[in-house]
Amino acid sequence: MEHIIRPEGISSVNQRFRHLRVIRNGHICSVILDRGPVNALDESLIEELGRVSEDLHKPGEARVVVLSSAHDSFMVGADLNMINRGWDRVRANVHAFQQVVNLWESIPCPTIALIGGHALGAGCELALACTWRIMSRGHGRIGLPEARRGLIAAGGGTQRMARIVGRAQALDLCLRGRMIDADEAYRIGLVSCTCDPADLDHHGSELAQEIVDLPPLTLAAVKRCVLEGLDVSLAEGLAIEEREMVAVGETFDSREGVQSFLEKRPPRFEGR
Repeated sequence: MEHIIRPEGISSVNQRFRHLRVIRNGHICSVILDRGPVNALDESLIEELGRVSEDLHKPGEARVVVLSSAHDSFMVGADLNMINRGWDRVRANVHAFQQVVNLWESIPCPTIALIGGHALGAGCELALACTWRIMSRGHGRIGLPEARRGLIAAGGGTQRMARIVGRAQALDLCLRGRMIDADEAYRIGLVSCTCDPADLDHHGSELAQEIVDLPPLTLAAVKRCVLEGLDVSLAEGLAIEEREMVAVGETFDSREGVQSFLEKRPPRFEGR
């Protein structure tokens, strides 16, 4: 079942790829994985994800991006036929997918992964690069099972997993190739929240609408602070924070936020 966030009264603008669909509803952009039956990752899907990620880096109307699936699974991992095409091809595809996931993670606006069904291997890695992960309870599992096949989750899985859930949990999941349910994933901090399958769209829509109503330039700056600050010293991180605060303070939205508070009225953010 596909999950598309459609605000009331907003018309859709559709963009169709071979294995992806992009639907723009006002300030909400839905990216739907559509390589049936389980969205197994292949070279063409890597290329399409890269094109969409690059497009979402351009200045535009998107204030939040929702990544979901047109099928029962979010994404089960790499198509093993791609792995059997020789080591040179494997190495090239690993590098290409790493670059795409990095590009997706650095999309300026916040991103939400709506996980219905399995998010394994490459699917888990792509979800890890999102700002929030909302996972429905039920049969679906999330994890990095590559070690069970003599492989490594090399699309950023070992690195982002440790940064999100900590070293001990990441080693347990990655070394054993464990695939866990939504409740355990929430307990260890791998997903942001869980819900019943029928409520997945509702949870995604609520969060997306909350983000749309916030100042987009500020959210982009906060995202840069966190992502850039992860791999530097505290002093360097504080310098990044100061840089972004100075820049944000010069925007209309910053002035509007302060003024609306003083005037005891809702702010009217314009993204400038």
